Amino acid sequence: MTSEIQVRIRNFDPIERDSVDAVVRGAWTELIDLMPQGDQLAARLGSLTEHADQSEIIVAELNSQIVGAVGYVGAHQPKPGFFQADWPMVRMLSVAPGYRGLGLGKQLLEECVARAKRDDAPVLALHTTSVMKAAQRLYVECGFEKIKELPLLFGVPCALYTKTL
Repeated sequence: MTSEIQVRIRNFDPIERDSVDAVVRGAWTELIDLMPQGDQLAARLGSLTEHADQSEIIVAELNSQIVGAVGYVGAHQPKPGFFQADWPMVRMLSVAPGYRGLGLGKQLLEECVARAKRDDAPVLALHTTSVMKAAQRLYVECGFEKIKELPLLFGVPCALYTKTL
């Protein structure tokens, strides 16, 4: 008998800040040691919820527990200068380590794509680093293309990816 995993993708509630921050910390902590300036990343792991007023935070919930999160930053919201102002972006896609391989990251990313389409955006953009191999595979699988190399981020190569909508 096969059981299907029931995941609920929904909007973040501000009272869940600690839970979301814990998921982000858990998802990104393993990368800190791979980056020469990982301590700078560690200091920013609460930035997803800190910027909740400038983005839509989306969570993946499994059995009443938040196990994934991502930020959807709409057009003309504050973002790094290498993004065009009219591009929405994906921020800090995070899945708790014990829940990887279940398709949660893909579902969160697809929700960002749906919101960009809702907003009639021309593209959806994101940036990623060379140490995020699984994330890069997911982005390509979901139709994102590497557009250009960016300056180092936390001491590792970084690239801009976009998906035409």
